[in-house]
Amino acid sequence: MIFDRSLQKRKTAIAYYRHSAEDKQENSIKIQQGHIYDFANKFKIDIIHEELDEGKSGLLANRPGFERLFSEWIENPKAPDFNYVLVYDVSRWGRFQDPDQSGYYEYLCTKHGKEVIYVSRGFTEPTNQLISSLETSIQRYMAAEYSRQLSEKVFHGCVKISQQGYSSGGTPPYGMTRQLLDVNKNPIRILKKGEYKQIANERVIFVPSYDSSSDTVKLIFQMYVHEKKSIFQIVDLITENTLCTANGEKWNRAKVIRILMNEIYIGTRIYNKTWGRLKQRIHKNPRSLWIVKPNAFEALIKRHDFEIAQERLYWNIPHNWRKGINCIRRIKNITKNDIINWLVNMGVDDMDSLKIFEELPIIYGVKSRINNTNNLCFVITENHRKFDQILAIGIDENGDLSGQNYFLFDVSDFTNSNYITFNDSSTSILERKIEPESIEKIIKDFIVKFTQLESYIRGKYSSLLKSL
Repeated sequence: MIFDRSLQKRKTAIAYYRHSAEDKQENSIKIQQGHIYDFANKFKIDIIHEELDEGKSGLLANRPGFERLFSEWIENPKAPDFNYVLVYDVSRWGRFQDPDQSGYYEYLCTKHGKEVIYVSRGFTEPTNQLISSLETSIQRYMAAEYSRQLSEKVFHGCVKISQQGYSSGGTPPYGMTRQLLDVNKNPIRILKKGEYKQIANERVIFVPSYDSSSDTVKLIFQMYVHEKKSIFQIVDLITENTLCTANGEKWNRAKVIRILMNEIYIGTRIYNKTWGRLKQRIHKNPRSLWIVKPNAFEALIKRHDFEIAQERLYWNIPHNWRKGINCIRRIKNITKNDIINWLVNMGVDDMDSLKIFEELPIIYGVKSRINNTNNLCFVITENHRKFDQILAIGIDENGDLSGQNYFLFDVSDFTNSNYITFNDSSTSILERKIEPESIEKIIKDFIVKFTQLESYIRGKYSSLLKSL
């Protein structure tokens, strides 16, 4: 019979399932499979193949089952013909942070003549296409938002744990290992690689491993801090002793520097150095966003030795001092342009304005951050000793104009040497700190002092400079 529906060709479909580690049990593969089988039986659809991704996040498309679905079936001209791709709901298709990405993969199916059906919603009525598309868009957003909210909850949980000094995950650095603590924070045992805590309120900390790797870390600091060996000498010496890194590779300059710069070796727990949640591109966070907990666990290296290493590293790493030189050059040019323009507007010619600027006692130093304090070093010339005071500008190492500090030193503060070092939180230095609003008056006083020393300038601009 021509109208007998039982004789009509049955539709065929590929089923796709996904279940990630953070998903609830009601989204298990078995439950999804049950819903899709019931849907297929109801609408007389034959499922000719199934793809699944167990324990895979839906944030990205690079899931083995999802990729095979497209490469071997949807986009493969040699694949058996089928009509539908059956998925339990929009979130199983993916929790893409860009909803358009979810729509893109659905469009690829449509382009190749396959319709994606979310069985929790069923088929779309031809007269209801616009409402259905809007509903799908909302569900894509909700699927993405679920992951964002879950990520925020996990992040804040990790922050709280890290603020207490405990590990919130990750591999311990070379020379350190993970120690499991019970609910009362008493040591239980050292965790092996791939072993994790079993009870939620247990905690994990990093501790020295007290093996050859710990000895190597101590040896690196000993040679660098006390024996004053260069990075390349250290690499050669530990390579000669056939010592290897944690992954079995040979030592090189970058690996030694990472050891020397890692605050974990002085017992400091650091979290949130980088941002890379939701499978997005990883980038470094500024230190102001780090979670830093000093003295969180047993130190492998003495703090004093670590601080000496940081000071020496700053000047031994070309990137650092080149960056410092560029910061100084940038701020100095800004200062020079401001002062010269100001003098020119007062009637001083360009050459004389430049001569005045170059003689002014203005010095610059780049902050090097060690253990949450900004350390500075300022150097004067013998020519600066003609003045009574020195204006010192402390520059943020990133060249941030809003991160500058200004200090007014007496020349006598430099005693018999031409340099002074300090950290900008010490009491004696805080007394020397000045506000930006007072700089103009200080510069005027410097110019008056200079004109008293330079007869040519005083004679040429005597009436003008008296007005200062």
